[in-house]
Amino acid sequence: MTIIDLTRPTLVTAPRYLLAALLTLAMAIALAVVGAFGSYVTMGLPLRLLHFCASSFAINAVALIVLGYLRRYVFAGALPFWTTISVALATAPLGGLIVQQSLRLCAPQALRYVSFGELTGQVLLINLFIGTVTWALLRQPSDRAEITARDAEPAQVDAMAGEIRAKLPLPLRQAPIIALSAEDHYVRVRTDRGQALILMNLANAIAALGPDAGVRVHRSHWVSRALAMKTSDDRHGIRIDDDSVVPISRAGRKLLKELRKAAA
Repeated sequence: MTIIDLTRPTLVTAPRYLLAALLTLAMAIALAVVGAFGSYVTMGLPLRLLHFCASSFAINAVALIVLGYLRRYVFAGALPFWTTISVALATAPLGGLIVQQSLRLCAPQALRYVSFGELTGQVLLINLFIGTVTWALLRQPSDRAEITARDAEPAQVDAMAGEIRAKLPLPLRQAPIIALSAEDHYVRVRTDRGQALILMNLANAIAALGPDAGVRVHRSHWVSRALAMKTSDDRHGIRIDDDSVVPISRAGRKLLKELRKAAA
C-alpha cells in the first residue's frame, strides 16, 4: 500500500504562532525601551531597538527550529513542558554568543562591562519566560475538550464524521480511514488511497469516527480496528506503510491487548 501526501502545507498559518512572534517582538521592544542589562549606558534607543529585536528573533528562530524537530520527529505531536525548559537551557550559550556578536557590531564598548557568562544567563532568563508562554499558547487542547468530544451525542458524531470527509480531497472522501495523527493544529488522515491534512482537533476526529472504529494507541495517534487487528508484532509501533510507523504508548499497548482479547 502506497501513501501519497496530497496536501502538505508549507507555511504555518495558526494564529497562535503569530501570537508567539508578537510576544517575542513585544519583549524585545520592552527591553530596548527600558535599556535592560545596562544597555542604556552604551546605546541610544534606536540602536537598542535594533540590537534587542535582531538578537531576540535570531535566538527565537533557533529555539523554534529545535522545538519543531522534536515535535515532528521525536514526540510526533504535542511537546511535554520539560522539553521547552531543556531547549531553553541548551540554546542559552548559543544565544549568549548571538548577543555578544550583536553587541560587537552595535556597541563594542559594552563588551568591556559584560562577560559571555553574564550574557548567557540573561538569555536563559528570557528564554525561560518566552518558552513557557509559547508552550502554553501552542500546546494541544486540554483533556476537557477530549472528554467533551467523547461524550458527544450520536447525531453530533455523525455530523462530525461527515465534516472529516468533507475536508478531505475528493479522491479520498470515500476511502477507508486507517490512521489519524496530530500535527500541530492539524490532523493527518491516512487512508488506503492516500493521506491529507485537515484543520481539526485529534480528539474530535477520533470521537467523530466512533468508539468502535479503532483505538488511540498514542497521545497523538489513532489506528483503525482493521489495522490494529492486522498487526501481530507491534513492539516497535504499528507500520502504516514502508515509510510510516505509528508509535505506541504504554496505555495504547494496553488498549490494543484489550481490543484483541475482546475480538478473540
